[in-house]
Amino acid sequence: MKTKDLILVALVCVNVTLATLALGLYLGRAESSALAAAESRAGDYVMASGPISSSREAILIVDTVAKRANLYAPKVGTTPAGPGWELLDTRNLAADFAGGVAPPP
Repeated sequence: MKTKDLILVALVCVNVTLATLALGLYLGRAESSALAAAESRAGDYVMASGPISSSREAILIVDTVAKRANLYAPKVGTTPAGPGWELLDTRNLAADFAGGVAPPP
C-alpha cells in the first residue's frame, strides 16, 4: 500500500472510533431526575399522568419519603394560560401497604 492509502485508512479508523465513543457517551448519559422542591433529593417524588374520564386527565404525585400519594386535576372551566389545580384525593401509602395488618382498635 502507498503512504497515501495508509493515511486514508488511519483517518477512517480514527473517525469511526470517535463516532463510536461519542455515541456511547450520548446513549450512556443518564437523564437527571426532576426535583419537586429545593430541599428535595432526586428520587423523592414520582409523577404520572393519565385519564380519569373520557375528557379529563389528572396527575398523580407520590412522595416516596412521606409515603403519600396525591391526585391533582385541572379545575373545570379554567383557561390553558393559567389553569388552577384541585386536589381530588390523597392516600397514606404506608397504611395502604401495611402487609394486611389491621390497625389496633
